Amino acid sequence: MFSMTEGKPPVEPLPAATVLVMRDGDAGPLVLLLKRHHELAFMPGAWVFPGGKVDADDAGNNDEERARSAAVREVHEEAGIRITSDQLLTFSHWLTPEGVSRRFSTFFFVAAVTGEPTITVCGSEIVDHQWIAPEGALLQHRKGELPMPPPTYVSLCDLSCHRSLRELQGNVAARATHRFFPKVIPQQGNLCFLYEGDAGYVTGDPATPGLRHRTMMVDGILDYQCD
Repeated sequence: MFSMTEGKPPVEPLPAATVLVMRDGDAGPLVLLLKRHHELAFMPGAWVFPGGKVDADDAGNNDEERARSAAVREVHEEAGIRITSDQLLTFSHWLTPEGVSRRFSTFFFVAAVTGEPTITVCGSEIVDHQWIAPEGALLQHRKGELPMPPPTYVSLCDLSCHRSLRELQGNVAARATHRFFPKVIPQQGNLCFLYEGDAGYVTGDPATPGLRHRTMMVDGILDYQCD
């Protein structure tokens, strides 16, 4: 899922947007996940949120505003849902680690929709979709049934802490944007993604004693640790 470029200069990250499209379900909030085609060069077969690169004609006066424009466009292109910029709450900001061959500076947004909108996928880049409870998606991933990249997994962990869509919207609106600018450390064939706040973040040494804020990837299965 990750193509590394060891020994080469860091690739300049491209601006991008991702949207956590949410709706109320009978037992709590549901989030929309899309499945990427297994033959794609980037994240083949992964389950992700709708999103993509910011285009040159996406309107805005700064990176976050342009990402909001891209978010509205991408949700319609990838899922067939029409949302507005006013529906978007800034959720987090992710930067792909240095050493990865394709890098993005991605703003993640939450968008709540009413009812159960009809989802339309293109069948080429996106081949399937599902509305799922965040905790259910996490459980399926841990069983090896739902491959996903770290930003999707970590975001689902955050979503799973909220009992209702209203609670989620209130908490996201009130908090500062969570930043994830990871350092990726290979460990005997597995990967450790260190985030700001982890004791080993500055030195890049996962063995440093202290607070943990990281994602471990072992045999493709993720584990988010946040003290």
